[in-house]
Amino acid sequence: MRALLLLAIAAVSCSSEEAAAPREEPCTVSLGAGAGADLVLVGSGSCAGTTAFTLRVATGDPAAPTWHDAASSPLKVRGAWSKKGDAFVRTVEIEATEGATLVGVEWRSSAVAGDRVLHHGYQSWTYTGVETMPDAVGEALGTARPGGDGEDAVAEKAGVSWWVGAAMDEKGRGLLAGADGGTVLPTFVAVDRSGMRVVQGMRGDAVAMTKGSKRALDGLFFSVGDVSSSLDAYARHVVSLHPPAIPRRPTLGGWGSWNLYYAKIDAAKMREEAAWAATTLLPLGMKDLLLDDGYEPHWGDWRASTAFGAELATLNDEQKKLGLSPAVWLAPVYVDVKDPLIKDKPAWFVKKPSGELRTFVNFGPTYAALDVTHPDARAHVVDSIERYRAWGYATIKIDFLFGAAISGVRQEGITGLESYQRWMKAIREAAGDMHVIGCGAPILPSVGWVDSMRTGPDVAFDMSPEATWPFVASQARHTAFRAFTDAWWALDPDVVILRGKGIDDAEAWTFVVSSAMAGGNWLSGDGRQSSPARLAMMLAPEVMALARDGKAARPIDLGAQLDERPVGTPVLVGSGVVAVPHVWKKDGALAVFAWDDEGYSTTVSLPAGANEIVPEGGKVARKPAASGQISVPRHGARLFVF
Repeated sequence: MRALLLLAIAAVSCSSEEAAAPREEPCTVSLGAGAGADLVLVGSGSCAGTTAFTLRVATGDPAAPTWHDAASSPLKVRGAWSKKGDAFVRTVEIEATEGATLVGVEWRSSAVAGDRVLHHGYQSWTYTGVETMPDAVGEALGTARPGGDGEDAVAEKAGVSWWVGAAMDEKGRGLLAGADGGTVLPTFVAVDRSGMRVVQGMRGDAVAMTKGSKRALDGLFFSVGDVSSSLDAYARHVVSLHPPAIPRRPTLGGWGSWNLYYAKIDAAKMREEAAWAATTLLPLGMKDLLLDDGYEPHWGDWRASTAFGAELATLNDEQKKLGLSPAVWLAPVYVDVKDPLIKDKPAWFVKKPSGELRTFVNFGPTYAALDVTHPDARAHVVDSIERYRAWGYATIKIDFLFGAAISGVRQEGITGLESYQRWMKAIREAAGDMHVIGCGAPILPSVGWVDSMRTGPDVAFDMSPEATWPFVASQARHTAFRAFTDAWWALDPDVVILRGKGIDDAEAWTFVVSSAMAGGNWLSGDGRQSSPARLAMMLAPEVMALARDGKAARPIDLGAQLDERPVGTPVLVGSGVVAVPHVWKKDGALAVFAWDDEGYSTTVSLPAGANEIVPEGGKVARKPAASGQISVPRHGARLFVF
């Protein structure tokens, strides 16, 4: 069938004697019907055309599944499509007409319109952006082959998006598809020149079913039109099904240790920074002080090492007396294989089908994942978090959470995502009213469980400890393309790093503006060590007013720039060119960026009384601004408020 078209009728100037340019007809989409199709979308106006999706089911051995069309499959996919606003949603329930093992479900269309793909990464750190639509995606197990699910942060595959994705054009219009949750089997969206595939499962997990049994899977969401609007509608739909477990905690403001001290943090350094934060940040309402890794003897032993120099409870009390709100980091589901627990309690850990320990290597150390279905393993994590809570910590940052969702053999035969849901429920209950930051986390399965979420890779690493331009741009790309997730949590774009010569003053301003436009957590990574002029940028009232409101700026030019391929964090794949939208807007503010060496020019429309916020002379000034053509110098940013 003919793919949905997104036809643009270009506006042209005309004299009084010429006829006015025709207006673009509205896009209207309805449900149709077609032999053998599970979903038929019929468009008219600017999206005239028809796209049909067929349905297949994979059963049997996860390593060598058998595919069936929907009619002949022993596992029937029940549920129906309905219209919700401008979108189309479907429930998914599997019913076994005979005993069989479910491995995956695939919806597949013919060619789709557009030349680029909105690619959403599996977890916090993985590539998210707009890339060139590939001619073909890789194949495995009879369907598209994704990457990046689990421990490998740079394994994302071209054309394959996790949880939600879209085929689109340069104006940001196209067909978006995604799952409405991540509770049983993971969902990915594969797009190439041959069409779109939406796949649940096919990643090692399987669900055994007996004759007559039924099993609900996550549902689906499809939308045609402006992809940015579709993402917002998608986010609202998801959170309506997976609301916050407790009311969301306020966004954080303050200071974090990792990108200054890394693993070389100790109590003396924390005391120096606490004293500075109490006099400099606290009067501005920035009270959170995050001890971010490096204090523990090893992963799995969540207490202060002897080398750290103080008990965490003692340090907590000292900070609270200063008026600060202590926060602490941990990676709760992983244990260093050197820990005695590995030998003493082997039943606590996730295994491979062979019976070997399921391990993960991270820059040297090797870790094993605790099994949530073993009550003692679960208690080990719960006890650690409850201990932090008893000491008075107001915030925990829980990292490397993808380990809670890996496939493997557990005491109970549950899928990786079912394991993740149990872990997050246990952690959330143990945390109580603490602010919970998610990190290294599968994005969609985390909805409802965390108050804020790291939305991109680290902004620096200890082998490149100061901020550099590729890291700034990479962070900004993730902030822009994951802005829609502010319906689920506050964005955490990582700390703002301003010290050193890795970036110049103009790039520092861009870093500040792009981070503030996230509207989420607002943490300094080196305020005491940066120049007064750069610190003044971050702490200016005009900038602070944009940060921490829980609302992320949306990129106006969502699809205008594109990467040739997925480009991950610079520390692992080099400093290649990063495509980032140039114009971001949120309530009361508009930011225009020049990510390229050539600079950037555009026309802005500003309401009467708008001002431009400008760093100059070691301070931040407010100047009247008006609509019109503006230019932004190389790696610069211009910020307008109204």
